[in-house]
Amino acid sequence: MPWDVKHKTKSKEKILICAAKLFVEKGFDAVGINDVMKSANMTRGAFYAHFKSKADLYNQALVVAAFEARESITQGCDQGFASLQHNYLKQGQDPSLKDNQQCPIALLISDIRQREPLVRETYEKVFKGFVKFIESQGLTEAEALKEAATMIGAVALSESLTDKKLVEKLLAACQG
Repeated sequence: MPWDVKHKTKSKEKILICAAKLFVEKGFDAVGINDVMKSANMTRGAFYAHFKSKADLYNQALVVAAFEARESITQGCDQGFASLQHNYLKQGQDPSLKDNQQCPIALLISDIRQREPLVRETYEKVFKGFVKFIESQGLTEAEALKEAATMIGAVALSESLTDKKLVEKLLAACQG
């Protein structure tokens, strides 16, 4: 008996959430289909019922990662841009947030340039959405672009640097 539509939708969602987390943590090349399906507790065969290829999964998981990150980063941000900026900048450094989805824009920044045009276009749409969200906090487009670039760059660097004191200074310098 075939699965119903609701089951198939839930299965795809579970795969995308697992893939989003893995891709953001490790990048495209370090994550295999088997890794994603193991994380989702599903068989490799189930993968092909939902996706044409690993690149198709990556493209769709990028959007899911962005939505998941937005959910965790915007918690308690009803005070405006300053609280959003604070949460964004501390996302990778606060141990209590390590299990939350981190921002794919920052952590996949060097990975994306090596991907096919469709994935790059999706990344660009996610970035534009992030900028629009920052604008909705009362900033102009130019201010939002500047803040997005600063925040993304700071998080990307903070995940790559090993000197914790330098990371703290970097994030503090980028804070409002």
